[in-house]
Amino acid sequence: MKAKSRLPLAEGTNRIIIATCEKGTVEDVDDMREIKKGLDAVKKANPNFVEIAARAAFESFKPELVAEAPRGLALTKKAKAEAETRRRRAEIRIGMPRALNMYSMGPLFTAYFESLGIPSANLVWSDYSSEQMYREGAKRGAVDPCFPSKLGIPHVHNLLYTHHKKKPLDYIFFPMIDDLPSDLDGCQGHRACPTVTTTPEAVKAAFTKEGDLFAEMGIVYLPTFVNPGEPRLFERQMHREFSDKLGLTERENARAVEEGYKALDKFVNEVQRGEARRVLRQLEEEGRLGIVLLGRPYHNDPGINHEILVEFQKLGYPVFTQNALPLDDDILERLFGRDVAEKRVASVRSVEDVWKNSYSENTSFKVFAAKYVARHPNLVGLELSNFKCGHDAPIYSVVEEIIEASGTPCFSFKDIDENKPQGSIKIRIETISYFLKTYREDLLARETKRAEVEERLRALEAEMRHRLTRREPIEAPGRAAAVS
Repeated sequence: MKAKSRLPLAEGTNRIIIATCEKGTVEDVDDMREIKKGLDAVKKANPNFVEIAARAAFESFKPELVAEAPRGLALTKKAKAEAETRRRRAEIRIGMPRALNMYSMGPLFTAYFESLGIPSANLVWSDYSSEQMYREGAKRGAVDPCFPSKLGIPHVHNLLYTHHKKKPLDYIFFPMIDDLPSDLDGCQGHRACPTVTTTPEAVKAAFTKEGDLFAEMGIVYLPTFVNPGEPRLFERQMHREFSDKLGLTERENARAVEEGYKALDKFVNEVQRGEARRVLRQLEEEGRLGIVLLGRPYHNDPGINHEILVEFQKLGYPVFTQNALPLDDDILERLFGRDVAEKRVASVRSVEDVWKNSYSENTSFKVFAAKYVARHPNLVGLELSNFKCGHDAPIYSVVEEIIEASGTPCFSFKDIDENKPQGSIKIRIETISYFLKTYREDLLARETKRAEVEERLRALEAEMRHRLTRREPIEAPGRAAAVS
């Protein structure tokens, strides 16, 4: 038999190994390979839509090319400059920070640029957030907002000192996203967090306060103010910013914006919700539980969520983002149709019954996701929130009360910042996992009892119908009844 440890152990003694990851529990490479093989199988069987969305948000969706051919001879100075700009599109390199609401809006911008003839290889995203990136780039910060906003400076620093050094960038595009597209009805607004929206300007100030570092490095920094929640306005904003820089016509720009929204729709409804519906149906059939991340788009960033969701995936729980929750009519009718029928809400996509201050899109959708979790028997909620998040603070109790009112478990990791206490996170995850196991056992026991009762009722009904057809007397509890 193969020894599990190379270190001698006295007879009658035990060795306790405290390891915060699986690698610390073995000494042999082959044993580690077996552990990894098992973990890979578990992860494959239990998709993590946080990871899926974090990758897909920055991939190419291969939009249709809408760039127009040159129009005749360029005779004037302006026409020649425009023609040269259009010719250079394939050479232009644009850097974009992999941060904040880019985790939900990334496909809109990548498809826009690609459809105009800028190769996907020339759209350069900063690296995923990490402790090293934060340490290297955060020294310029002069304000102390939430951790995700503080990451704006390190991401631009990463573009300048890592990607630009390898191959020069022409632009760094860090849009100020003011509002967001929405699937909800009856909200007061669909605004983004103002701190998140204005972060690109704060980043600009950090790199220009003692001299324009962008100009010194030959880069144009673009903190463009945009409203993706209003497509026509967004179209004008993008044309105003890039008409001269890319030699755009209004028609080209409009078609590029259209391609951007197509990519965004594919990202949300095919990459995320399409597969999520299959996984959710599987959970229902197997009587298993899935975990829904109640958070904001940037909580898909592994450097912000501290890979907490990966740990749950390893334990055998599929992980959904709130934006991955299927919104098919049949599911929403099953979950919220009664509310509409009883006039508690005007729509199955409304949060008016639980949240009146519905002006922030990510906040409102978080509340809606809490309602979804509360109504679906195979889902539990896991809330992530960052230290100093002014939009999350007012809904802490709202989210908790919505979910727990239905008897559904709700867990939270609040006040997350740049520190990653890996050991304590691991212990909390294992504690939550133990609770979920007992919760599932209780659910299955109740389901078994319900099935037994239904079976007995069906048998009793069949017996009564049989006696009625034969006109035999039917005995009811406490008295006898005869049918003549």
